[in-house]
Amino acid sequence: MKTELHGGTVQSVIARRTWAPRLAGWVLLLAGALAHPATPANLAWKTVDGVRLPVPPPEHPRLYLRSEQAKQLPRRLEDPGLKPVAERLRRMAAKSRQFKVEWDALHYLTAGDHALGRATVEAALTLLQKCELPDRQDACRVTGRMMVTGALVYDWCYGLLTAAEKQAFVKELVRLAKTQECGYPPTRQGSVTGHSSEAMIMRDMMSAGIAIYDEFPEMYHLAAGRFFREHLPARNWLYQGHAYHQGDSYGAHRYSWDTFPLFIFDRLGAGNVYNPEQRYVPYLWVYTTRPDGQRLRAGDTFMHSRPRGQPWSEFEGTLFTASYYGDGVLLSQFLKQGGSGDNEALFEFLWRDTALKPEPLEKLPLSRYFGPPYGWMVARTGWGEDSVIVEMKINEYNFANHQHLDAGAFQIYHRGALAIDSGLYSGSAGQYGSPHCANYYWRTIAHNSLLIYDPQEQFGRKSGWSNDGGQRLPNGRSEPRTLEALRSPENGYRTGNILAHGFGPDPQTPAWTLLQGDLTAAYSAKVKNVTRSFVFLNLRDRQTPAALVVLDRVVAAQPDFRKFWLLHAIEEPRISGASATVDRTEHGSRGRLRLDTLLPDGDNARLEKIGGPGREFWVFGTNYANDLPPEQRARGSYETGAWRLELSPKTPAAEDLFLTVMQVGDQASPITRPVRRMAAADRVGCVLELPEVQWVVLLRRDSAPAALPVDFSVPGEGRCRFLVADLEPGQWQAQSDGGQTIKLSVPADSRAAWFEGSAGAWTLRFLNKR
Repeated sequence: MKTELHGGTVQSVIARRTWAPRLAGWVLLLAGALAHPATPANLAWKTVDGVRLPVPPPEHPRLYLRSEQAKQLPRRLEDPGLKPVAERLRRMAAKSRQFKVEWDALHYLTAGDHALGRATVEAALTLLQKCELPDRQDACRVTGRMMVTGALVYDWCYGLLTAAEKQAFVKELVRLAKTQECGYPPTRQGSVTGHSSEAMIMRDMMSAGIAIYDEFPEMYHLAAGRFFREHLPARNWLYQGHAYHQGDSYGAHRYSWDTFPLFIFDRLGAGNVYNPEQRYVPYLWVYTTRPDGQRLRAGDTFMHSRPRGQPWSEFEGTLFTASYYGDGVLLSQFLKQGGSGDNEALFEFLWRDTALKPEPLEKLPLSRYFGPPYGWMVARTGWGEDSVIVEMKINEYNFANHQHLDAGAFQIYHRGALAIDSGLYSGSAGQYGSPHCANYYWRTIAHNSLLIYDPQEQFGRKSGWSNDGGQRLPNGRSEPRTLEALRSPENGYRTGNILAHGFGPDPQTPAWTLLQGDLTAAYSAKVKNVTRSFVFLNLRDRQTPAALVVLDRVVAAQPDFRKFWLLHAIEEPRISGASATVDRTEHGSRGRLRLDTLLPDGDNARLEKIGGPGREFWVFGTNYANDLPPEQRARGSYETGAWRLELSPKTPAAEDLFLTVMQVGDQASPITRPVRRMAAADRVGCVLELPEVQWVVLLRRDSAPAALPVDFSVPGEGRCRFLVADLEPGQWQAQSDGGQTIKLSVPADSRAAWFEGSAGAWTLRFLNKR
């Protein structure tokens, strides 16, 4: 990351290249740039069915490691950093025939014991022949994992196999491949989301194909062919955003499967086949991890089955990314969040970089932007127990599946979850596609976003979807099969545009963080324009450490379409006039959020709370109930929510503005700071009064950049900190009525100017473009 300083503003700029998807195979050899260099090899490539594929070398081992890595196995078994992993593998081998086969194959590769190798081959073949789909959910994950066992024994013990055994292994691996949801040949489901974007193609079938390539090249051609044709272009495109689209649970889970081809092809000798921007993807979970080890909720959450106090795992993707790209911060995150599961412990042993040392998270900037195709920002005040964490979303694309219709949503955490994503992905009626999911949990109404309620609107191609007043269903919520399907305008997965983003003036500890977006495309024709602007302020005040300012402009197609601004909470809010308070008291939490509504005007504003027993998941007259047994709730870390605040204008109008300010603090020192609205011609904003300084935020009502002079006045005396957004990029000058003059440089990314000065009248004038 490089940081550009522009006359008192700081814009975080990620140096990146645009990775156009290619159907032809290509290799990214990052000589000297990667901490984990590619296996030296003059690897051949060939075209199969129009796709360029690396050809597995005519030698063994070649699956997960080559001969040079196999020579290092005795040392790895004794490495202090891997000793706990090796001991875990030994214990697993004592309890599981499958893990014993893998452990024995590893030792055969290490010591070359012929008798052990023969016994391992025979045991593995017996396991393959007896393996059937179990009677359980996602059963093919069991048969797919057995393909991995058969593949590594075939490859690592290749010299001991008879011709008949090779045929038998191939027969069983093909049989098990046919049990996978993707089918064999693997033509079913999607390559962007869904189960075929997990292990079955990118690890299980690919591994078997590499192992048996000499005798049966078909499986490799099919699995690798689909990966290079469909999976790889999609990931190389979306990695530009340094994030993942499937939420707090499935996102980390599915990204982990992405990292298996990273090592599989590198060890094969093909180098890094991915866009190296992949290295930043796990930072999404670094920034959204709360002090209690959980993550801010996003998408379909299953990690809440973990008990409170137990960190939420990021599976193996964070470790493999850390090891491949030499990132000690990501290694720290992996270790802090609980490590790998039994099924993948072997890969930690094979691929973990033992020379890599953990580095502290505290070295990171407190704000981070996740660019297109996402348009997300996370701002923090620190990394300790008293940190404030705010997530802001625009959503340039919606990937469907486990991603929700939450364009424009925000979340706030401080000593407890204060502004939350509501609903539940489990319980009595929360399974995937259930009425609770389809009509509430997935929908905009369950998020801190905006509703525009057209009573005649119908959602989806079939009846049965509730009218929540929220965002449309992209392509009927069908999953995009390929990158081309995702990006095709007629499918409607494009849901927004980033207008501006940035933070500063200190790149490490920003005072302000800004994100603005156009959400119009997320909604149906019931809207003409929807924009949302976020400004997070790190106030560095003990009583009120941070505040979030949100400005919305909503233009409806008809004036009588009601508009709603939403804020969800776990505990019942308390309303007092145009303000409300949300507390978090359970499980040792003591955070507090104070909401001040500045627009609509007081006489035109209706602020009310919805929720409580029988109305927890209320959608315009229907409660889509979803209950948890008390004992299950007690075992987990569920935060379903039961209340929401709704702010709406009383008088019908085509266009309305919402301006809200949320301050966070601690119930032990419940001090909130005075806040008032300010206006200046085509701009509106707020003044937040702290004891020693006033914070001033000024935004254009329509979020469009302008070069017109900006005149405003802040009453009183003393020092002020100003953030003026929606300015034409270029050189500006700020001048006060007291004679103070400040030169400002407004970058194109943030379109904002930050400066400090005295209270009074100010004028900003545009001088020239850069």
